Amino acid sequence: MNVFRYVFIWYCLILPFDNCATPHKPELAAPIAVTILVDDAYPPYSYQIDGELYGIYVDIVKQAARILSKEYSITLQAIPWKRGLSSMESAEAMALMPPYIHIKKRPYIWPYSVPLQEEVVVAFCNKGFTLKKLPHIKPEQAINVGINAGYMILDEDLMEAQKLGLIKLWENKSTSSNIEKLSRGRIDCYVNDRLSTLLGINKASFASAQLSSGNIIEDKVIMRRTAHIGYLKGFEGKYPHKQHFILQMDNALRQVLQSDTAEELRPQSPSK
Repeated sequence: MNVFRYVFIWYCLILPFDNCATPHKPELAAPIAVTILVDDAYPPYSYQIDGELYGIYVDIVKQAARILSKEYSITLQAIPWKRGLSSMESAEAMALMPPYIHIKKRPYIWPYSVPLQEEVVVAFCNKGFTLKKLPHIKPEQAINVGINAGYMILDEDLMEAQKLGLIKLWENKSTSSNIEKLSRGRIDCYVNDRLSTLLGINKASFASAQLSSGNIIEDKVIMRRTAHIGYLKGFEGKYPHKQHFILQMDNALRQVLQSDTAEELRPQSPSK
């Protein structure tokens, strides 16, 4: 026994003291890298200026990302909405922000995060045009309706009106491009989130004296929908951390949305 005692003492003397005092603790693994694609042209919720992402949803998710920073290194990557959807459909991306829930129309996206916020989708039309009574009343000619490329924001009445040829849909790149075409009379109506459109109209009016918004009126509330982070359905082999990340992100989002700073992130209607 004495021999073993001497061996132990000698072992402790030639090694750093910490090795004998406490068991060795392995270094923590580096945070897992996760990329969330983000609509680059949807102010005030998510938009890009000079390569930087801004917006209400961007701020919310950045706060949640800080909570998860020990486990996950989260990158928000700006992308045109339609390209983002394509990246999800081809499994090139694991997450996209901020879709509405469309289970049947986008079967490749599931599940969705806790709601980031409720949005009110409305139609803005030039005077003399309305979508209110479609498809029950037929206009003299098809009404040209602009939407953002890749958006699914028509209610049942407008989808039926489209089938009957009462409206013609025009997909344009962004809110600003739709507002410009609406102001110039190239489209008759524009369907989008109310706040995003109002801010865009105000910005366009200040930016160019040639664009007149005086002829544009809010015509009809189309729907109310919540916005989310949408996740790729399946492909757990390619993204083995996905399920754990979804649970952790939901918990972090709840903390942010229930915090005192959440009210500061909620949008305010622009002054007229």
